[in-house]
Amino acid sequence: MLGRGRYKFKGLRASATYSGTPQDAVSDGNFTSQDITVSGASLGDWARASFSTDITDLQLDAQVTVAGTVTVTFYNNTGGSVTPSGTIYVSVDKR
Repeated sequence: MLGRGRYKFKGLRASATYSGTPQDAVSDGNFTSQDITVSGASLGDWARASFSTDITDLQLDAQVTVAGTVTVTFYNNTGGSVTPSGTIYVSVDKR
């Protein structure tokens, strides 16, 4: 048991709009990335991402690539083209 009470997230959070247009379609076997500013994020911190809509089986990855920046990447191995559109949510746990 982890203890009583509610867990309080003490990390960092940010979000950004990803407005997919036909030119932003991710074809099968490819990927697209977006950088999101997360003040206080440092290399080596743990980063997670989620998306506000169904991403049709795309894989979603997040990592701190530069101090204060999380790069979120959509990988497409679905067999077809997918155009994600919505809000990317990022959380960072400090080491």
